[in-house]
Amino acid sequence: MNLLAHKKTLIAVGPGGVGKTTTSAALAVHAARQGMKVLVLTVDPARRLANSLGLKELGNQEVEIDPRLFEEAKIPLRPGPDGRTGRLFGMMLDVKSTFDALIERHAPSPEVRRKILTNPFYIQGSSALAGSQEYMAMEKLYEIRETRDYDLVVLDTPPTANALDFLRAADRLEDFLSSQTARVLVEGAKAAGRFGLGFLKVNTFIMRGLNKFVGAEMFLNVLEFVQSFHEMYAGFKQRAARVREILRSPDVGFLVVTSTDGAAIDEASFFHDQLKRGGMPFSAMLVNRVRVEHLAEGDIDGLADHLLAVAPPVGDRQALERVARVTEEAAKAWHVLARVDKERLGEIERRLTERGDGGRVVPIPLFQRDIHDIGSLARYAEIVVAAIEGSRA
Repeated sequence: MNLLAHKKTLIAVGPGGVGKTTTSAALAVHAARQGMKVLVLTVDPARRLANSLGLKELGNQEVEIDPRLFEEAKIPLRPGPDGRTGRLFGMMLDVKSTFDALIERHAPSPEVRRKILTNPFYIQGSSALAGSQEYMAMEKLYEIRETRDYDLVVLDTPPTANALDFLRAADRLEDFLSSQTARVLVEGAKAAGRFGLGFLKVNTFIMRGLNKFVGAEMFLNVLEFVQSFHEMYAGFKQRAARVREILRSPDVGFLVVTSTDGAAIDEASFFHDQLKRGGMPFSAMLVNRVRVEHLAEGDIDGLADHLLAVAPPVGDRQALERVARVTEEAAKAWHVLARVDKERLGEIERRLTERGDGGRVVPIPLFQRDIHDIGSLARYAEIVVAAIEGSRA
């Protein structure tokens, strides 16, 4: 399974705390080392991606990761088959900036653009409205896919619930813009426009009534926003439909990232089901931090005595005996945990086999070092890619 060579977009999804961000960054680093132009984009508000790339922060615009960081880590970027040297860019979604840029690009006139961007309801709510993060993530993915020339985009998503909102955002937005509710709002705004919003502002009776319920000023701001915004509805519907196509495209691959924790496995299985139901291309389930058996059970029993037998003479024999006994107990504990991980991997494999995706479970061995820079990301990526390419799918 060579995902990096055959996909234009990889989307990492799954529970929180299982290594999605690290895995996303590692795959992007690896692809860049193969000569690809790569963007790794996070919509996770926890802001861990910058740290994983050894940076202090990322913003809403693509930032190229300095090639010198690769050279300093002794993993210089190499040319690809076309002779181009790989390049790595990072970005973190900023909802307000993305929404503003969207209005700037697609408003039908400077006057409409000004009205929307200066509307108090828009200013206060553009980054706080329910679903705004997911809608803007959808728009950002659309923008990057349609207007950039990246060989690969790696998208790091929030934990399961929010990621599901992202996957459904295009459908929900298109459904809303086609709904009776949207038509009523638009027609109401048009009607208010015919009478003039100033009519409401000077009508004391109407204003007094509105203040009892929602606040007259807020109502007027919302109405003005809808009146200005309705001319952009067609564009939103068109882009939502295109994103829905993108998420089901064969050049997109969904990577469900999980661990061997029981709750994480349940969440990952649920996510896998949602992808299948939505007709989205599931590529693999990456099971992170899997503990592997290093010694046979028979070799662990008596390990302390064996270590003492081969140890050179030391002054403090009692201290050496304590170390040997603790080592044997640690080996026994690790062996138990490794057996549990093996059983849970079997459970994941069984679940996916029942759904027709047997062989797409990819165990990633526990990485023993802290991952905080380009060098450690590259070493971790080699483990991840070797595991992916060694799977049967």
